[in-house]
Amino acid sequence: MEQEVEQKACLIDQIVSADIPKRVGVHKLYEGARESVNKPLCLAAAEKIIAGSRKGKNCFIITGFPVLPNKVCETDGPPGTFVLAQTIRKLGLVPLIITDEVCADVVKAISNSASVIEFPIDNDLASRKAKEILSKYNPSLLISIERPGWNKKKVHHTMGGLSISEFVGKTDYLFEMARQLRIVTFAVGDGGNELGFGTMTNAVEKYVPFGFKCQCRCGGGIAAEMPADSLVVARISNWGAYGIAACISLLKQLTYVHDGQSESELLERIITAGGIDSVTKKAEPFVDGLSLHVNSLVAELIFKIVNV
Repeated sequence: MEQEVEQKACLIDQIVSADIPKRVGVHKLYEGARESVNKPLCLAAAEKIIAGSRKGKNCFIITGFPVLPNKVCETDGPPGTFVLAQTIRKLGLVPLIITDEVCADVVKAISNSASVIEFPIDNDLASRKAKEILSKYNPSLLISIERPGWNKKKVHHTMGGLSISEFVGKTDYLFEMARQLRIVTFAVGDGGNELGFGTMTNAVEKYVPFGFKCQCRCGGGIAAEMPADSLVVARISNWGAYGIAACISLLKQLTYVHDGQSESELLERIITAGGIDSVTKKAEPFVDGLSLHVNSLVAELIFKIVNV
């Protein structure tokens, strides 16, 4: 059974990291993260989430990435949050979803009865909010899925090297304080500018456009500063979250239900709530410029692997 799970996890990792079409740097980031754990990334994260679920009931999932110039939430992140939240519920965890005002409508559209907490933009307010909710809920895990992470100058960026800090809730404080409290942190990302990529800053600066030097006044590059205990690098962050959910399902022999049709329905909910694709800048069921057909195909492949 253990060997079968690892074989399936290897296939899942290959699918979620498939560089189609080629995106500069993502494969190098995947290889670097893979070397650090010496096993499929989705499987490594799934094992740690299962272990962490025994330490407490609540789990924070942080998501929502604003897109310029519209300042609305992109289609990558919330779908992955929905699928992973549904899966960790089966472990007995209670997911609380954290985002900010800009992304709130889209995130609430997929919350499925989970509480949604809006995080402040102001640094002082955000720091106080982090202390407040960590104390109130005492989460056993923090998971970030496609969420902006500040760089060494505490500025958040798009992949194009532009600052978005003026309207991004400073959820980095949650990771910073969680690590001080020894709460295990997880991150899923695809570009290096996301919360949790601090473990790979050098690789992001070397291989990702604008990784070392951005296009805004800060000049500090888009590489995120805050690290995570477990990092999953995927071609699209949703895919990485599906991969983790699939591996949890394999390890615990749970029913995994997210298939191609479910992907289509989920993206439709996101678009209806106001989400847009980060590449085309249109309200269409694309994710990072890849069509509904491609995203549904990936979801269906993961579904088939788990359920064969």
